[in-house]
Parts: sequence; structure tokens; C-alpha cells
Amino acid sequence: MTYEQVVKTIDNKRRFGKACGRDVTVEFLEALGHPEMSKHIIHIAGTNGKGSVAAFVSSILQAASFSSEKPFKVGLFTSPHLIDYTERIQVDGKQISRDEVTRLGETLLGMELSLEPTMFDYWLAMALLYFKEQNVDYIVLETGLGGAKDSTNGLKQAPEVCCITSIGLEHTQYLGDTLGKIAGEKAGIIKRGVPVVIGQMDHEAEQVIIHQCEKMGCKFTIASEVDKNQKLGLFGEYQRKNAAVAVETVKCLQIHVDNQTIAQGLANAKWPGRMEIISKDPFIMVDGAHNPSGVKALYDSLTTEFPNERFSFIMAVMADKDYIEMAQIISPIVDRVYTMTVDSERALQAQQLAHDLKALSINAISCDSYQEAIDLSIKSGLKTIVFGSLYFIGDILKNN
Repeated sequence: MTYEQVVKTIDNKRRFGKACGRDVTVEFLEALGHPEMSKHIIHIAGTNGKGSVAAFVSSILQAASFSSEKPFKVGLFTSPHLIDYTERIQVDGKQISRDEVTRLGETLLGMELSLEPTMFDYWLAMALLYFKEQNVDYIVLETGLGGAKDSTNGLKQAPEVCCITSIGLEHTQYLGDTLGKIAGEKAGIIKRGVPVVIGQMDHEAEQVIIHQCEKMGCKFTIASEVDKNQKLGLFGEYQRKNAAVAVETVKCLQIHVDNQTIAQGLANAKWPGRMEIISKDPFIMVDGAHNPSGVKALYDSLTTEFPNERFSFIMAVMADKDYIEMAQIISPIVDRVYTMTVDSERALQAQQLAHDLKALSINAISCDSYQEAIDLSIKSGLKTIVFGSLYFIGDILKNN
């Protein structure tokens, strides 16, 4: 099989499986001989900020390895990707090669399992196999959906530390319709006696997680924010909260990392598509904010960095997202919104999005292409903020 054939075959697997993802992973890894064993695992869950925290933790650990007398390797597993599936699996900041994806993908697709894996299950299994082959020491593992039933929660090897970044209303049909219920699902990654780092969140959600920590005999730390003088590789005021979660997470590991190394790791962190400035003149920022809490973080950062400014937005979302609330959050700083359609069967059509935004008294114009939208936005002379579906952001970065 070619790389394209392997990726297409995996991508065509069910997005949500008939079986619990955790149970699929248990069977998968048993058949593979548990490649995750003896690894130092950092397990990260949360509604928003998972990817940023993972990027910060990975960057800090890479900086620590570089300065150590005994260097070690750092594996990173995240989702979704923006441009290429290879982004999901990295070792020391380098993406897995397409040849390796092809080789490992063929092996996994040829296995006979009683439970049907999803696309996510295949990439997780591939990551763990690859990390074993590469003799990775630390694995930074981002959950896919939820926590308790998530595929990443099916590993036999207990994590060295768990962290929960934030809690917001998302995937309510799967995780629950209240912050407390969703927090309970995310808290399912907590293992007995394993330290837990908790990000800033609503009191109701925080109390659910703290209760689970106490029940499981886990020491927990509530992260705050890193100092404003600390340089961060990721843009946005909210990243100071994510950075604090990452710092507290690294402190829970059985290695000593000095403050200078931590500062270097925070400054070197990269996470494409999250408040990423892709052009300074004209100013164009892209952000994969695709739910209300993500858009609130975007709003807070824009109003902090550019007080009293109004912006031109380009917006494209999936139909199952709460796009009305997302639009209401940014409405105080909106001059105009150019709407687009994501290349997906789940996409909300640009014309429908524009129609619904106009009902909120927002100046909205539907566009047939990104080029049309960006040309119109640049002509306005305003800073352009492109946000919405991560797949939409990925397409833009791919063609930028």
C-alpha cells in the first residue's frame, strides 16, 4: 500500500466506534505486546488547551534533554492534525515520516480484532508502536474525546502525571450536558496515587475533579498563570494559564528541571493554528477556536493585546457547533464577518452562517472561497482574524 492508501483506509474507519475506545485500546495493545510499558507517560485531558499544554510540556522536556548529561527522547501524540496526519506523532519535535506511517499502518490494518477500531484508535496504536521503536522515554499523550472512555485511557502503563486543562460544554451528546458531568468524564483519566494538575476552570467542574483526586488518593495542584515577563512561544494571554499547567505538570515528573530550562522550553514552544500570526502586514491571525470557550479565549486575548480595536473576521464552522454563542462572544469587537464553508459533510454552509449572523445584527458576508474572503478583508484595512474549524485552519495553512 502507498502512504495515501494507508491514510485513506484509516481515515474511512468510523469516527465514533461501536465499542468504547478504551476497550479497543486494551485489546489493540494486548495484541501488540503493550509497547507503552516502561514509558513515562504524561496524560492530558480538557476541553480547551490540551494541545497547547502538550506543546509546552514537550518543549520543556526537549530543552531538559538537551542540557542533560543523559539525554532522553520525547514522544508527542496529539489530534487533530492541521495539514498532514504525520503531525499527530512526533519524536523530539520531528514528525513521523510517511514511510513509517505506511509500514506501521499496513501492519495495524492487517490485524484481526474482535472490536472495531476507529480512525483515532489506529493512530494511537501507531504512535505507541513508533515510540517503542524509537526508544522514547517520555510520552506526552493528549486525549481525543472525554477521558474515562477515551482510547488513550486504555493503556496498561499508568501515567506519571495526569492533567486536566479546562472544562467547557462540548460533545454534550457523549460527555454530558452540564459542566459537572463533563468534568466527571474528563476526571476518568485520574489513576490511583498519580499526581494531578488542574487548570483554571468553573468552580463546579473543579470540585468534581478535586473530589475524584481525593477518592483516588492523588495529590493535586491547581495551576495559576506564569509571570507576565516570561516569554512564550505561543501567542495569547490565555496561554499563560496553559503554560502554568505545563510547568506544574513537569514538576510532578521524577526528574529535576531548573527554572532556566523551563523558561527556555516555554519560549521555544510551537503549536500551529492556535492564535498563529501568519502575516504582520497585512495583519492576519488564524486560530482553531471552534467552541464557545475557545472563542472566549480568543476574544480575551484580542481585547488584551489590541484594546479598543475592531476586527474583520473570517469564520467557518461545523453545523453541530454552537456557532451562535461563538458569534455573540466576538460581537463587541466585530466590524464585519466573512463566512465560508468548511470542506466537510458536517459543515455549516456559508450562506446559512451569514444569514444567522445577520439575525444577530452582525455585518456578515458569505464568500465562495478563502481568497475572496481574504481579499475583501484586507481591503477593509482592519486586522483579519480567521477562526473556526481546525480543518478549515489546516487548509489555510496548507495553501498559505
